[in-house]
Amino acid sequence: MKVAANVLEAIEKSPLVKLNKLDGVKCSVYAKCEYLNPGGSAFDRAALKVLQKASSTGKLREGMTVVIARGGSYAISFAMACAVLKYKLMVVTDDRDGAGVVNLLTTMGAELVRVRQHEGGVRHFAIQYVHEEGHKDRLYIDEAEYDTYLSEILDEIVDTLPKCDAIFVPMIHEDSTKALPHKFTGKLMRVTRPKDVNYPRAPTAVPDLATQEELGCDSEFIVNDEEAYVMARWLSAHEGLMVGASSGAAIKAAVEYAKHQSVDAIVAVLCIDGIRNYLDHFVDNAWINEYRLRHVELNKDKPKPKDTYDPSVLVYDPTTLAGEWEKDNTGHWSKCTYTFKPYRQERPGVMGNVLEAVGNTPLVRLNTVPKMHGVDAQIYVKCEYMNSGGSIKDRIACRMIELAESAGILKPGMTIIEPTSGNTGIGLALAAAVKGYKCIIVMPYKMSKEKALAIEALGATIIRTPNEAGFDSPDSHIGVSLRLQAEIPGSIVLDQYRNLGNPMAHYEQTAEEILDAMDDKIDYVVVGTGTGGSATGIAMKIKERIPTCQIVGVDPEGSILADPTQTDTSFYEVEGVGYDFVPGVLKWNTIDMWQKSTDRESFETARALIQHEGLLCGGSSGSNTYAAIQIAKGLPADKRIVVVLPDGVRNYLTKFLSDDWMFIRGYHL
Repeated sequence: MKVAANVLEAIEKSPLVKLNKLDGVKCSVYAKCEYLNPGGSAFDRAALKVLQKASSTGKLREGMTVVIARGGSYAISFAMACAVLKYKLMVVTDDRDGAGVVNLLTTMGAELVRVRQHEGGVRHFAIQYVHEEGHKDRLYIDEAEYDTYLSEILDEIVDTLPKCDAIFVPMIHEDSTKALPHKFTGKLMRVTRPKDVNYPRAPTAVPDLATQEELGCDSEFIVNDEEAYVMARWLSAHEGLMVGASSGAAIKAAVEYAKHQSVDAIVAVLCIDGIRNYLDHFVDNAWINEYRLRHVELNKDKPKPKDTYDPSVLVYDPTTLAGEWEKDNTGHWSKCTYTFKPYRQERPGVMGNVLEAVGNTPLVRLNTVPKMHGVDAQIYVKCEYMNSGGSIKDRIACRMIELAESAGILKPGMTIIEPTSGNTGIGLALAAAVKGYKCIIVMPYKMSKEKALAIEALGATIIRTPNEAGFDSPDSHIGVSLRLQAEIPGSIVLDQYRNLGNPMAHYEQTAEEILDAMDDKIDYVVVGTGTGGSATGIAMKIKERIPTCQIVGVDPEGSILADPTQTDTSFYEVEGVGYDFVPGVLKWNTIDMWQKSTDRESFETARALIQHEGLLCGGSSGSNTYAAIQIAKGLPADKRIVVVLPDGVRNYLTKFLSDDWMFIRGYHL
């Protein structure tokens, strides 16, 4: 995968992931995971191509406002495209979208107009607004335009699975599938949600769906809301597919169909979007309980460490590396306890499970933000939020589990316990869901509710610990994890602070991806440091190939990683970076220089990346990018800087994406 000129070039063919745990199904069922696109849905394709077509025909010109009459993932995709292509966007919608979606759209620069159905409907309002006299700078785009590009997605399915017998497609609006080519005849199954029902006792999360006589498909399957929610939750907890409600409905229909098919049949399902827009909806256990959705599987097991314990269980040094990894006589890091994995150049089109969608993330050039700071040098960002669990930590979670399995210390039926700031927990919960392990994640209270919701949706259990507890306290996330490991038979702490799998994942794969995309021409690599595994692994590999490349570690104010001699720590709100000790996986001497970051710089820069580059990244991505900008100032245009963006907006929808949250802290919007 080579460098993308902007994030829209990272919209590409999504993988087909095999489902392996469907009860009563003998045939093969594959999920087309469109939520792995950079904007998080199948609408990314439509938004880009609709705008490109409108521009090429002269309907859409520079400075004009695009008007759409739909919120949710559809609006987010258009906001991403408009951010990159420099159009204004007005989203006319009802009050169905939750606070997280509204926060994201606002941060992306969209103007939101909320219209209630009894006032004439959102579509009517949008069309009326566009055609008001004297407003020729507005272009209304109808949601039916999506169907033009639905055919492209279906083509990919048929090309990849030529023997596919049935394709299940969620109905996006009343005319969905009617205009599709006849070549899909005999395969197309439309999934709708009943419009006039009182069951379940909960507001709908997905647009109302109506039945049409001329469907343009071979069969129609009707799935109610609760069935959709139950299936979506089950898919997260057992297959690691973090899908939205319409995807849950489509797979529910596909399962009922597949139960009656022979073992050699092949069924595909279009999964339109992921859980990001539903974190305050069916993903949240509190919401499930409020609306009494009885059939949703909830993990009620909440282990609590005993008040009394053997002090020896806390004898632990997170500053030492568990294993050997040294240079050989040629200067390469080949002397390692474990065998290295070969580099995988690209993601496969068909996957045995969703863990194969970890890695091979896009590298995207920044265009607007550097110019805002007077920077001439080239800055490229590695979009790790496009891993299947949503962060760079997916890589180390998979690698640590692989190494533990190969060493025979992690066996079927065991429980994985891990202290983490959240993203490693999501990655481990994802891998545990796929592989069938139990999982307990221990993390401080300051970590976002969104991270906790994602972890619980994946079937794992969460235990929170005090923010102020030092790493060596029995009440810290590390201390509680060690106590639980001593109390729960068949449990293991994989220990990201000392585990060689942490830096190895980045040495073997992440760094190779960067070198491959950049043709081994890099002057600086900027990486945030939490455990330090990503900075260490990337540095070790890149220094082997480009000895002159400077590795820059980013450390928040309040952490000691940049200067371990300074033991005073303080509170900071950026998540996933910094510590009050130096983890064993951090080879401090592989970092050439350090940049300290503040919360203000981090969150303001992250919001700038979202609004001006369409990069749906998290707060620590802002830390790293701000550091890169400071280094880039004064450098000539031929210098090349790579920045790692560790995670995405899903984890922070009610934190720095909230204008109120930023305003209270005095940060610039």
